[in-house]
Amino acid sequence: MKKRVKAVSEGRQMALFMKHFNEIGKTSEENFFGTRVINIIEVRNIQRVCALSFEDYGKPAQNFFKAFLGDGVLSLDGNAWKHSRDIVKHIFSRAEVSDLDTLGFHVDRFLDLIPSDGSEINLQEPLHNLFLDLSTEFLFGQSIDAQLPDDPNNSKELLKAFNGALAGVGKRRLAGKLQFIYSFESSWKRDTGTVYAYVDAHVKRVLDKGPAEEKSASSGNAVRRHILLNEMARQIKDPLQLRYQIMNVFMPGRDTTSVLIANCLFHLTRNPEIWTQLRAESIGLGDQPLTFESLKSLRSFRNVLQETLRLQGPAGRSQRLALKNTILPAGGGPDGKSPIFVEQGDVVALNIWGPNHDKDIWGDDVDEFKPQRFDDKRMSWEFTPFLGGPRICPAQQQVLTQSVYLLVRMTRRFASIENRDPVLEYVEMVRMTTESRNGVKVALFTSEGE
Repeated sequence: MKKRVKAVSEGRQMALFMKHFNEIGKTSEENFFGTRVINIIEVRNIQRVCALSFEDYGKPAQNFFKAFLGDGVLSLDGNAWKHSRDIVKHIFSRAEVSDLDTLGFHVDRFLDLIPSDGSEINLQEPLHNLFLDLSTEFLFGQSIDAQLPDDPNNSKELLKAFNGALAGVGKRRLAGKLQFIYSFESSWKRDTGTVYAYVDAHVKRVLDKGPAEEKSASSGNAVRRHILLNEMARQIKDPLQLRYQIMNVFMPGRDTTSVLIANCLFHLTRNPEIWTQLRAESIGLGDQPLTFESLKSLRSFRNVLQETLRLQGPAGRSQRLALKNTILPAGGGPDGKSPIFVEQGDVVALNIWGPNHDKDIWGDDVDEFKPQRFDDKRMSWEFTPFLGGPRICPAQQQVLTQSVYLLVRMTRRFASIENRDPVLEYVEMVRMTTESRNGVKVALFTSEGE
């Protein structure tokens, strides 16, 4: 426990987990406050838990998580989870994924904030603001407009509170059954209260008006769009329940794409020749409007994002509770190839970071940023950055589409990118996702005449 707390403080939590697996094996167990926890990175075991024996497992009681996000698609099980999942999955349809007009509106604002003369800028906060604007428009039908200079809706206060609340979740997760020591933490109550107040205002507005589809006013888009809160309000009338259901999407929606792009740019600044290759491909598209289909065809961009997800993915560690006696197909016996008995009540901890850094899968250059490794590699359960099985992230296509779109727009505008961070290695900052503790300090240059 002390080693993990120390590793988190030093920004090397995942490296510590990998060190343990390399020393002990791809499947190990520990006693965590009286609960048997089976730690796995073995691909066959991950597939068994997430898909083949999905019904044998549920979500363990995670009070640290529910204290902030309540009951929703991330925390529920059984029929309640299936109901929430169906609502969310419906919205993350291809029609919504391909709504590039709204995306382009907010990306235009983002690009105008970036200096083109080589001045240093840390892109981490601007990226958070960009995707806060996008996620609030998609979820609530109204963007918070965090990118506007006058910050008309106090987005900085909301971001600060959100980060504080997520930091509190992280502390409680590490504390395990000792998390009660934070019960009277005033900053936690203040931060969660600020986030709830913002969400509750939108919930009240929609419930008072009725969940009719609204136009997206902030982007000036006259086309009626599906808005997640409106869709949820068609079936959920209780304001507290509706709050927590939308919170379960708001939390990952705010962070996942911004962190992916930030991590990607972290690597591209240290590999500027790849930026040049991407720029050639984006310029090669000509003046044709970007479409869902054209973005999906850009293999080099997808390879870069997949390699980023491999090195720093959004799903670092996930836990499942055995609902019945069951087995894992590998990890037992002297050679680690025999099945393991899993007793009802045991917790299986899936370390998704592990397979992504396994030399047996990726080779000796596993720690190097090499997008070309995905050129001819057909992946199955060896690479599951958004998990797999019924609980696979429903927003993965939206995340990838938005990420490719932004990278295309950036490489079109800026001819080159340079690193401005004296610390070359990646230092983790772990909240609900893993991002660079030192930010993304870069300099961008337009080509002559642009």
